[in-house]
Amino acid sequence: MSIPVSHRFTDDDLPVEAGRYRLIASGSCPWCRRVLIARRLLGLTEAIPVSWSYGRGADGFWELTDGGGEPGVDPALGVGSLAEVYERTPGYEPPPTVPALVDMTSGQVVSDDSGGMLFDLATAWRPLHREGAPDLYPLNRRNSTDAWDAWLTAHVNGPHGTATHTKNEDRASEAANTVLIAFDVIDTLLARATRMEASREAALTVQAVPPLSAVVSVEQFLCGAAPTGSDIRLFTTVQAYEYGGRSYYPGGEAPSIAFWPALARWFRALEARSGWVGPEERSALGL
Repeated sequence: MSIPVSHRFTDDDLPVEAGRYRLIASGSCPWCRRVLIARRLLGLTEAIPVSWSYGRGADGFWELTDGGGEPGVDPALGVGSLAEVYERTPGYEPPPTVPALVDMTSGQVVSDDSGGMLFDLATAWRPLHREGAPDLYPLNRRNSTDAWDAWLTAHVNGPHGTATHTKNEDRASEAANTVLIAFDVIDTLLARATRMEASREAALTVQAVPPLSAVVSVEQFLCGAAPTGSDIRLFTTVQAYEYGGRSYYPGGEAPSIAFWPALARWFRALEARSGWVGPEERSALGL
């Protein structure tokens, strides 16, 4: 982690204030996209403005953009590189990462934990949600969302990053296999819940299945009839996998998500929903 403490929106830590914070994000980053999706769905786009990055700069770190969308000095932050923003933060150790949430009263990065941001936007920021905003972490599904979030981190999100970025071939192969087995599991659970044929059920083992509190919650989505934060966490990694990431898996190109029919139907249904793919993400993914 680039900063020593990734703060949270609690009574004794960060206050919830519209306009006080600025999110630095890139549409090409799946960790950023989970926060961007929640921000749009919950109606927080004006309360938390965004500074965009579209790639790496001369210093090798994420470069920011000027008011016209070109690489340059961000007009709100007054710098051109993400590293310059992080350098204002006590205890910072390179490399700087996105997403980064900046407290504009101090100019310091106060959070670089996308999972924490997603949960806090869905819960602590509720007073500023738009009317009719979805409940991404409903209390009556909290055991299920917690179980799914932990399982997805261990079996999908973390391993996908390893499979696509590590130079160690053995680690990459092990991580890729973990992701593909996880897709088998999710495809089977979604198929059972939606009365599709469970095409990948024969590949499952007891060890591969998530905790019971996750399994019993599956309906059209992971935790019921409506999408939750757990669906967002899975969606952005499946998105990264489908649109380029699978070509970096060991052995060439891993299968398209069409190989998992129930998973593919779940993904396409969310992809078609308003707010799930913004223009910046669409451009970064080549859609």
